[in-house]
Amino acid sequence: MDREWELKAACRSYNPEIWFSKGTWVQAKGICIGCPVREACLEATLDRESLTPDSLRSGIFAGLTGAQRAELAAARAPEPPVVEPKPVPKKRTGGRQLAPCGTPSAYERHLRKGEPIDQPCRDAHNAALREYRRTGSKRLPVRA
Repeated sequence: MDREWELKAACRSYNPEIWFSKGTWVQAKGICIGCPVREACLEATLDRESLTPDSLRSGIFAGLTGAQRAELAAARAPEPPVVEPKPVPKKRTGGRQLAPCGTPSAYERHLRKGEPIDQPCRDAHNAALREYRRTGSKRLPVRA
């Protein structure tokens, strides 16, 4: 980056503390207002601070405070691209087969998906609850 403009800056002959002490910011801003390279200074500062968090921008550069430079940088920032969400496939494409209606698993699936619960699923769920209350286990009895 060409920095020849710094040789023409009005601030070259002043103490750098002026730009970083809040008590002298009015004086620093006055010097910056009449500077012939103010635009180049602003562009270089915004470029240098592009990855700096807003809370860490300090001092007066190109006649602007850190908060003013952060606001200007935010206004200049391009809008993030709008990303369209990918459509969710409605059909199942592989994986395990759905439990058939009339089973406790199908009853749970109806609840999860907010589907109406049919009578065979309701009956299977109630039978599973009765068995659980009776045995204390959700495991199905082994039938020989």
